[in-house]
Amino acid sequence: MEREWDVIVLGSGLGGLSAALSFANKGKRVLVLEKSISPGGCASSFLKKGYLFESGATTLVGFEPGLPMDRLVKELGIQFPLLPIERSMVVHLGNHTIERFKDRKLWIKEVLRVFGGGFRMVLFWKLCYFVSDRLWNLSARYKFFPFRKFRDIWNTLCVFRPLDLVVFCVSFLSVRFVQKIFFLHKNLKWIQFLDEQLLITNQTTSKSAPFSMAAAGLTYPNLQNYIVSGGMVELSRVLISRLRELGGEFLTKQEVIHFAKQQNLAANWEVKTKNRDLNVFTAPILVSNLPIWNLVKLTDSLPRLYIQAKSMETGIWGAFTMGIVLRLESDILLGEKECLHHQIHLDEALPYGGGQSVFVSLSHPDDPERSKEGTRILSLSTHLSEPESWKRDQDYPKKKKEIETILLTALEKSFPWFFREKIVFYHSGTPVTWQTWTGRKWGRVGGIPSSYFFNPFRMLSNRSEDPTLLLTGDTVYPGQGIPAVVLGGLNAVEQFYQGKVRLISEPNPRPWAKRWYAFRRFISKFQEHPPI
Repeated sequence: MEREWDVIVLGSGLGGLSAALSFANKGKRVLVLEKSISPGGCASSFLKKGYLFESGATTLVGFEPGLPMDRLVKELGIQFPLLPIERSMVVHLGNHTIERFKDRKLWIKEVLRVFGGGFRMVLFWKLCYFVSDRLWNLSARYKFFPFRKFRDIWNTLCVFRPLDLVVFCVSFLSVRFVQKIFFLHKNLKWIQFLDEQLLITNQTTSKSAPFSMAAAGLTYPNLQNYIVSGGMVELSRVLISRLRELGGEFLTKQEVIHFAKQQNLAANWEVKTKNRDLNVFTAPILVSNLPIWNLVKLTDSLPRLYIQAKSMETGIWGAFTMGIVLRLESDILLGEKECLHHQIHLDEALPYGGGQSVFVSLSHPDDPERSKEGTRILSLSTHLSEPESWKRDQDYPKKKKEIETILLTALEKSFPWFFREKIVFYHSGTPVTWQTWTGRKWGRVGGIPSSYFFNPFRMLSNRSEDPTLLLTGDTVYPGQGIPAVVLGGLNAVEQFYQGKVRLISEPNPRPWAKRWYAFRRFISKFQEHPPI
C-alpha cells in the first residue's frame, strides 16, 4: 500500500466520501481513512445476529433537480440502489394521527384539520415553502459562504438575486417569533408538534431555531423520500466503488491519532493512525470529515478552529437508538402503501435527559437484505441531552432497560400490529455506543444545533484556516442531514479549486496572528485542565 497520496480524507461519512470522489473525478489520487470496519459514519448499517440494522432511524431526500443528491449523481456518474416510497411520514400525537403528505396542498389541508389556524396557518406554511425553496437554491449558488476573503463576497455578489434577502432576513428570526406574527403561538399541541419536528432536523426547538434553517427542516417531508436497498451503508459503498475505479483507496481500522504539516519544502500533511502495520501517510491536501471537537484534538495546526469548537460545546445532543427484528407472518395489517417512517410523541419526556418523541423507520418490504424470512426491522432514534453524562457504570444497564421499556410500550400503543411476543431480537445503543463505534466525542450526533447560527456568518466554513485543509460533515456549513453534508463535500472541493491560483503566492499567516491564537488556545486548555 502506498503512503504518499494527493488527497487524504479523514473519516468516511457521506460528506467526506463526496469530497473524495469529487477530487478523484478531477484526477487526484485519494485515500480515505476510516476508524471503523464499515463506511458511512452516522449514516451506516451493521450486521448483528444475522440481521442488517441501520445506525439509526433516518430518511433520505434531496434527489429533485438542483438538490445536492441529484448534483452528486449527475456530476460523479453514480447510481444508488433506491426504493421510492409513497408516504413520507406519519406523526402520532395524542389522539391524532397526522399524515405528513408529500403534496404541499394536501399537507396544508391536513395541518388545518388537526391544528386549525385558518388563513394564518396557510400563510405560515406558504412562507416555509418559499424560504425553503430559496434556501436550497441559495445554498447551491453561494458556494463561498460563510465568507473568508473579500473575493468570496465578490463571487457571491455575482450570483446574488434580490429574493435572497428574504432568506437572509428571516435567518435572524426564530420560528416562535414568526408564530407570534401569525398569532399561532398559543396552540400548545401545535407548538409541541413543531418542536419535535425541529429536533429531528435542527437539533433545537421553535423557540431557538432560526426560521430560514427551520423552514428547510419542516418541509423535507414534502420532498420525494427514498429507502436504500441493502441499508444506508450502500450509499457509501457505491461511492467507494467508484472511488476505487478512479484510482483511489479506502482503508478501515485506521483511527487517526495525529496530523501535522511536515517541515520541508513540500509542506505535505503527515497523518498518523493507530494501525499496527500501516500507520503513516502523507498528502498535500487534507479533508476532514470528523466532528470539529474531535478534529482539534488531533493537531496543533488549527488554533482558530480550536477556539470556535470550544465555544460550541454546550447543548449538543446524543441519541438513544434501538433496532428490533419483528416477525410478521402477513403484511395485511401494514398494507400495500404502508408508511415506513413514523414519529411517536410520548406522554412525557424520557428519563435521563431524553426527548419527548421517538422516530421510527421500518425496513422496506421489497428489500431482501433487511426484510427476510417473514421479518421486518424497526429502527428507533430519540434525543438525549448531555451525552457526556452516560458512562458504563453500575447504573448503565438499568438506565438502558428503563428507556427500552418505555419505547416498546410506545410502539404497542401506536401500532396495532406490534406485539412484544413477535420480537425475534432487539438491541439498543446509547451515547457510549456511538462514541465506541464512530469515535465521535461523547457520542454526539446530529451536528450543532441551528440555534448557534442566528447570525449566519457564525457558521463554520468548509475551509479551515489552512487553505490545504478542508472541512466536511455535520458540524460545518451547511450542516445536518445527508443532502446537506453531501453539498458541503462538493462545495469544499469547488472552493479549493477556485482558490488554487492564489494559494501558490499567498504568504503564511502573519506571525503575530499565529502567536495570538496559540496564546488563546493555551488559556482555553488551562481553563479546561487547571493545575491542582
